[in-house]
Amino acid sequence: MAKKEEPTKPRREGPEVFKDMSDEDVEEVLIRHHAELKAERAELKDDEIEDLAAEEAAIEKEAIRLKKDRERARELAKFTANAVDRMSTSAVTLGLIGPGVGFLYHTSLLATLKDGELVVASLSCLGAAFVLHCVGRAILNEEFQR
Repeated sequence: MAKKEEPTKPRREGPEVFKDMSDEDVEEVLIRHHAELKAERAELKDDEIEDLAAEEAAIEKEAIRLKKDRERARELAKFTANAVDRMSTSAVTLGLIGPGVGFLYHTSLLATLKDGELVVASLSCLGAAFVLHCVGRAILNEEFQR
């Protein structure tokens, strides 16, 4: 009995590699080669999966960064709108409440202003307060409607 040679991995030159092998050996080599190709494909798929996972992680990281930027912009808009609205409140205080208190206590400021001047000053402060309030609201609308 002749010793059976271990079938070698076929080269990719063509069918002449198999000419000295028995049909069983050829079948065994082809099965092994098919299994190796399957493993290579699985490795490629694993590499593709790893690439997709890395890409997904990068996208997630970018989404988190964009979300933080968005939250920061919203907080800045709220802060700015609140500051402008506080200015409008100060204008209302200056234009209405100040002269009202002065009128009640007969301060010297009211003695120097004529009635028409007092009305114009009060209306100007109210107008400025309204404009400042609208600016604050516009800042919020611009940021939150994006």
